[in-house]
Amino acid sequence: MTAIRARSLVAQVHEEVQRRISSGEFAAGAAINIADLAREIGVSPTPVREALARLRAEGQLLFSDNIGYRLPEPPTPQQYTDWAVARVVVESNALLYILGPIDPRILDEAQAVNEEIRTSNFGTGPTGIRKFSELNWRFHALLLSLARNPLLDEVHTRLYASPQFSRIFLGRGILNQAKVVAEHRKVLKQLRSGDRAGAADALREHIVQSLERDARLSHLSMSLKRLARGDTPEATPSIPKNRRQK
Repeated sequence: MTAIRARSLVAQVHEEVQRRISSGEFAAGAAINIADLAREIGVSPTPVREALARLRAEGQLLFSDNIGYRLPEPPTPQQYTDWAVARVVVESNALLYILGPIDPRILDEAQAVNEEIRTSNFGTGPTGIRKFSELNWRFHALLLSLARNPLLDEVHTRLYASPQFSRIFLGRGILNQAKVVAEHRKVLKQLRSGDRAGAADALREHIVQSLERDARLSHLSMSLKRLARGDTPEATPSIPKNRRQK
C-alpha cells in the first residue's frame, strides 16, 4: 500500500481506518494494534493514535485499558432498535422544523444523489458497498440540512458513522436498491409540494422499512412498524389479563 502523505495525517489515517472498518477488513470485536497499523499505513504511531481516538469518539471503535482499541461486536436487537429510534426521531422530526421556505436547490441535489443510487452497479465488494453507504448518507444528510440546524447535522453524522451496518451487504450487494430509490422519491415529492408533515411521515416509513430489511440480513428479528405509525414505545410490559384489577 502507498504510504499516506501530505495534508492532515490524522485525517487521512482516520479515513483509511474508517474504510477498513466499513469494508470488513477488521473483524467484529478485533483489537487494533497501533504499531502494526502505523507500519502498514506508513506513518508514525502518533497520527494513528489520534485517528483512533477520533473514531472512538464517533462511536466506531471501543477502548479499554487492558485491550486498547477494538471494533464493537455485532449489534444486539436492542442496540439495533435503539439506533432505529434515534434515526426516526432525528431525521423525520427535523423535516417538521424546517424554518423558512424549503430550498429547491437542496432538493435538486438530493434528487441527483438518488438518481446516482438508482443507476449505479454497486456490486458485492467493499468499494461498491462503501459507495452506496456514502451516497445514501449524503441523501439523508441533504434532507436534514433543510432544517438549517448544525447541531442536528452533527448528531446525524454520528448516527451514520457508529453502527457500521454497511458490512452486512458485503458479498450480497444492495438487495433492495430499487425500493430505497422509490422511497427516497416519495419523500422528495412531499417536500416539493411543501408538505412537511407528509415528508416526515414518508421519511419515517422509509427508515423503518429500510432498517427492517437490513435487520433481516443481519439475522435479527424485530418489528419497527409502530415507529412508522408514530407510536410511542411502551415503557413497561403490559399486565396479564388475569392479574389486572377488576
